[in-house]
Amino acid sequence: MGSPGESAPHGARDAAEFVAAMRRLKARSGLTFRQLEERAAARGDVLARSTLADALRHDSLPRVETLTAFLRACGEEHDAGAWLEARKRLSVADVQPGEPAPERPSRWRTRSFRVATAVAVAVLLAAGGLAGARHFGSRGSDESSAAGEVKRCRNGTCEGKDPQEFQCLGDAEVASAVKSAEGLIYLYYSADCQALWAGIGSAADKVVSVYVKSGEGDALSLRRDRLLRDPAGPGSARTPMLPSKGLPRHAEVCVTYPGMEACTGSDGMSRVKPYPSAS
Repeated sequence: MGSPGESAPHGARDAAEFVAAMRRLKARSGLTFRQLEERAAARGDVLARSTLADALRHDSLPRVETLTAFLRACGEEHDAGAWLEARKRLSVADVQPGEPAPERPSRWRTRSFRVATAVAVAVLLAAGGLAGARHFGSRGSDESSAAGEVKRCRNGTCEGKDPQEFQCLGDAEVASAVKSAEGLIYLYYSADCQALWAGIGSAADKVVSVYVKSGEGDALSLRRDRLLRDPAGPGSARTPMLPSKGLPRHAEVCVTYPGMEACTGSDGMSRVKPYPSAS
């Protein structure tokens, strides 16, 4: 697999060189696309071989979910932070003239991607949701666009919107993640869109409810049938967006399954604990 840091694209000058570094990493791993897919599944990740092959075929930055699953399948978790930082640097450099410049990354975003560190997270997710939380699942997009028009949003206009539909996945960063018996759960943040959301890596059909809070008093709570399904990853899904000008230190996401709750926060603290099923 090589020594730590050997494969990281520290010197990549553009997306093409970044993807070329990914191709070199795959070659060094000696693994086929099928083997990478199987290794990812064994780790609770979703990495369809067709998706990975497509990502390595084009000279454009891969999605964060694809990159992190690929690195884990290759056994490169130790260098995931360097890869994510390089991807962020290149995505910022690729901003088109006339577009608003993204905010400068805050210090928390330079930390390596960590999974499953212990934390005390006090969240009550009842069958009907949380008092005071906003329920976005019943509202649809209130913005329509003419054919061919690219939808964009920022901060308050992103509230309740699909991050994919409104072009917020391009610079999305994994703020934190936790692995449960049902798979990985992510907290994402987009500086371009000034919004955050939760991602469920697999087993979305087993989710009871999801709770996301910004740490600034704003929150959303929704049931499984209100999740946005991800066609690129079987069994994966995400929540609509929650506005946040920056990523607060105490932003978090909690996902409940029958008998279990998994939480992860932007402060690097995560935990998985038993959760009483409704009788």
